[in-house]
Amino acid sequence: MDSLTIAVYVLATFALLSILGTLYRLLVFTYTYFPGLHGRDINRYMWSERPYALVTGATDGIGKALALELYTRGFNVIIHGRNAEKLAAVREEVLASSPKQGDVRIWKEDAGTGRWDSKELLELTQGIDLTFVALVNGGKNILDHPLDGQTEDQVHHTMSLNFFFSVHVIRTLMPSLRASALRGPVALLGYGSLGTMGPFPHDAIYGASKRALEFVLWTVAADERFHKRGHNLNIKYIQLANVQSSFNTIPPNWQTPTSAAFAKEVLRRVDAPWRWVAPNLAHAFMAWFTELLPENLAEKIGQDIMAERWGEQITGKRSD
Repeated sequence: MDSLTIAVYVLATFALLSILGTLYRLLVFTYTYFPGLHGRDINRYMWSERPYALVTGATDGIGKALALELYTRGFNVIIHGRNAEKLAAVREEVLASSPKQGDVRIWKEDAGTGRWDSKELLELTQGIDLTFVALVNGGKNILDHPLDGQTEDQVHHTMSLNFFFSVHVIRTLMPSLRASALRGPVALLGYGSLGTMGPFPHDAIYGASKRALEFVLWTVAADERFHKRGHNLNIKYIQLANVQSSFNTIPPNWQTPTSAAFAKEVLRRVDAPWRWVAPNLAHAFMAWFTELLPENLAEKIGQDIMAERWGEQITGKRSD
C-alpha cells in the first residue's frame, strides 16, 4: 500500500469519526430540547418521605427562584447566604409559597472568605435525606484591570466565591450524598457560565474558577463510577448565560429568561444526558455555536460584548 492510499484511509477514518461525533451530539441535543422526548420528572428525587434540597446563593436570583420552585414541588429546603436578614426574609417567602407545612432551614456562611468550618453544615444535614444539591453560589465584579492589576484580595475572593466554597460543600456532603444514593437518586449540580467558554476581558480568575468547578464535578462523578457506586448519583455542571435578577437587570427576552423561568428549566432538564447541560435552549445554542468558532473570533466576540455592555469600565476609554 503506497503512501497516498494510506493518507486517504487515515483522512477517511478521521472524517468518519468526526461525523459520528457530530451526529451523536446532535442526537443528544434533540433528545434534550425537543418537546416530548425528554421529560424526566424531578419527583424521582423525592423518593424519601422527607426529601431535602440544599441551594447555595439562595437569597437572590437563580438560587432564590430555585429554592421557591423546589419547595412548591414538595422538597424541604436548606437555603444558604451570607446576610442573616435576607435569609430570614427569603425563608418567610419560601414558606408562604406553598400551603404545605414544610421545613426551611437557614445556613449562613460567607462563600467569599476562603475558610469555612464544616460543623454547621454537617449539623444541618445530619439525619435527613438530602437528595438535591444546587451550588448556585458565584458571581463576579466587573474589574477595571487585567490580572496583573488585580489585588490579592480580589483574586482570592473570586476564587473562593466561585470555586473553593463549592469544593468545600462537595467534600463535606459527599459521604451523606453517597449514602442517600444507595436508596434512591441524588442530584449534585454546580453552576457555571457561558462567559468562561472564551477569554472575556479581565475574567481570567473568574473563568478559571468556573472551568475548575466543571472539571471537579466531572472527576467526582468519574471517581464514583470508578468505585462502582455512581449509578444513582447525577453530578452535573449547569451552563448558563444571562438570566435576569436584581443584579442583572437586563429585560427578559428570548435569550435572557427570568430567574423563575430558568429555575423551571433546570428542573426540567436535570437528567439530560452528558456531564453538563444548558437548561435554556437559547443558552444551549450559544454554547454549541461558541465551540464551533475559531478561537480568535470567539475572543473578539467576547471583547465586543463586554465593551458594549460595560463601556469605559472595561476599555478605560470614555464612550462620549
